[in-house]
Formats: sequence, structure tokens, C-alpha cells
Amino acid sequence: MKCNYKLLFIVPILLLFIKCHKSDSATEQLRPYGEVYAEDIQEIEQFLDTHKMIVDANYNVSFEEITAANPGTPISDHPDLQFKTINQNDVAYKLYYIKLREGVGENPTRLDSVYTAYKGHKTDLTSFDSSPNPVWFQLEDLIQGWREIMPEFKIGTYVANSDGTFSFSDYGAGVMFIPSGLAYFNTGAGSIGSYTPIIFNFKLMNLRFKDHDRDKILSKDEYGPDFPTSYRDSDGDGIKDYLDVDDDNDGVLTKLELKTSTATLIQGINSSHYLYNTIPTCSGSTNGKPLHLDAACHN
Repeated sequence: MKCNYKLLFIVPILLLFIKCHKSDSATEQLRPYGEVYAEDIQEIEQFLDTHKMIVDANYNVSFEEITAANPGTPISDHPDLQFKTINQNDVAYKLYYIKLREGVGENPTRLDSVYTAYKGHKTDLTSFDSSPNPVWFQLEDLIQGWREIMPEFKIGTYVANSDGTFSFSDYGAGVMFIPSGLAYFNTGAGSIGSYTPIIFNFKLMNLRFKDHDRDKILSKDEYGPDFPTSYRDSDGDGIKDYLDVDDDNDGVLTKLELKTSTATLIQGINSSHYLYNTIPTCSGSTNGKPLHLDAACHN
């Protein structure tokens, strides 16, 4: 199934899931994370046991309570329901999600931007925010639930139409059920109260790989193999490589060192970038590091 959308660059007015958004109401006193999580997971799992999910041909999702007059299969019995365990604040959070469709393209990392349509719900079935047309977000700026789940999905494909719209197909689509400790916790946001678990259904249409330090190497390739639990700091200067303009601390900008490289160029967002695994080592290197990570190559 294809979906046609105009390409939007304006963030919707009701941008409720930016992590730094302040609530309109006073912030409640901080409660223990474990105590709140016990309440949240009970509320989420009860919702999964007592509600069914309706998905249309375009992967739009709605929820209904199961009753004698409105029977159905509970979400907890959905064959694709799974969860990630997120260890934070001495709590092992269960972050439930459903892959309605994985997608066919590349996965974003939490450092990248995503082009997504979405709708947010509370467990009382009220909706607090939605964007039926996709918009761009930087995952770094969103609540942790989004940063954890979006990289599990892939983008789709799209073609430009003569009327200025874009037709998307085979995109990733899913649902996530987020405890408040991975969302707004005691601050709330708009109509989302403090200590409120929330639900999002979403479609991942497209992504932009970011280059935070503009050194011609994508941030996802500079963070490190154990992303996001560890990071690469090749010269030990306390600056993560994806934020460091001189990765080997030799006084020469990384992007200038790579100009003489035989590495394969790929098309980035605005200009060419280097494909990380094709960056060569320099002759005489004793540690086998890529060219831009070995200061001995430039002295």
C-alpha cells in the first residue's frame, strides 16, 4: 500500500514529545522510579490484556476496549508483540512494541533524523497529539522511548509525483507502549499528566543520517560498535569522535585528511560523505587504524 504526502518541513504546533518540553501544569514532586514503574507497567499490561487493536490498509491504528458486546483478540496475544529491556535509574523497564511492518530500507540510529507520521494515545483512549502527514524530527531531541524503538525499524521507498506530493511504500510501521520513566515522568507535557504511560503508533517514511561535526564521516559510523552503550574517542581527548573535528588530535581537520583518501564517497544530506569501512590505513601504520584516526600518518 502506498501513501501520498506533501513534503513538510514545518514542525506541527502540538509538538508534544520533545524531551525538553515543559508541562503547562506544575511539575509534581519526584517519586521513586521503581515505585512509578510498577504502576506504569501494570497499567500498560492491563491495557494490552483488555484492548484490541484495529489496523487499516495504510497502517493507521486505533484501539477499542474488549467487552461482551465488542469481543476481540487482546493486544497481549498479538503474535508480533515484543519488548526491549531498558536499564535506567536502577529500573529494568519493559518497553513493549509491535512491528506491524519492519520496512525495507536502512535503520536510523538515535543520532539521526526521521521523517514520520504518528499519533499519540493515553490508556484511556484519548489522543494527545498526531501528525497524519509525516514531519522531520531529530531522534536526539525526542523522549527515550522513541530513541529506543525507532532504530528497530527501517524506512521505505518513495517517488516524487508530478503534483508535488511523494508516494511512500514499504515503510516501517509500528506501535510502542512507553512507561513514564522513558517519557515525561514527573513533568508531564500538555494534556499528558505526570507519571502517565503513553502509546504511539507511527510510520517511518524516511531518514537523514547526521554528520554532527561535519567531518565528512556520518555520526553513526563514528560513535562506535557498541552504540549507544559506549562511544569512540580515538585520541582520548574526552570528545566523542562524532563531535570531534580532529579525531586523531594531530592539528589537521579530519575532513582535510580524508581529501587525499581513496575511500568510497557516498551521497550525504547536502554533500558527499565517506563510507567508513572503505577509509584506508596509511602506509607504515602500526595499529591498523583508519587514516583519519592515526596521528602518525600526518606528522
